Amino acid sequence: MFYEEVFKEFELKGVRYLLVGGLAANLYGCIRFTMDMDIMVDLGEENLHKVIEVMDKLNYHPRVPVSSEELTKEERRQEWLKEKDAKVFTFIHRQKPFRQVDLFLSNPIDFDEAFMKKQTISIEEWITVDLISLDDLIVLKNISGRPRDLEDIKHLKRIKDLRGT
Repeated sequence: MFYEEVFKEFELKGVRYLLVGGLAANLYGCIRFTMDMDIMVDLGEENLHKVIEVMDKLNYHPRVPVSSEELTKEERRQEWLKEKDAKVFTFIHRQKPFRQVDLFLSNPIDFDEAFMKKQTISIEEWITVDLISLDDLIVLKNISGRPRDLEDIKHLKRIKDLRGT
């Protein structure tokens, strides 16, 4: 996984986030290929400024030609949702454009409730990841409804059954 530096910087800055999407499914044991990192964040202005600081520090920039600071403005996020039908704001690495971080513009489920149910896991001795709960990941994938996500749900439910949860 090549997003370790993002997780480490999020931890150092105190960013409130949850890893969701394909990488989250991978960490639960679902075998699938994904290149991007999908995260759900606390959309409060202070937290979004922390996210932007991390992205800037690590040499990520917005995919679309806008200032990162636009992300902190609720009215701008709503405009992108309604007028552009955008679901996420994507940051791409300047030298390695295959490294992409997608942030929900509007969280499909309540962030605070999901954050209380998170799983915090270690992927290296010095890196922790705030991972969405297995149940909430299934809910998010169901909301998405894409064929790949519906396939993931089958595997995630099987993993849940094997865990006895």
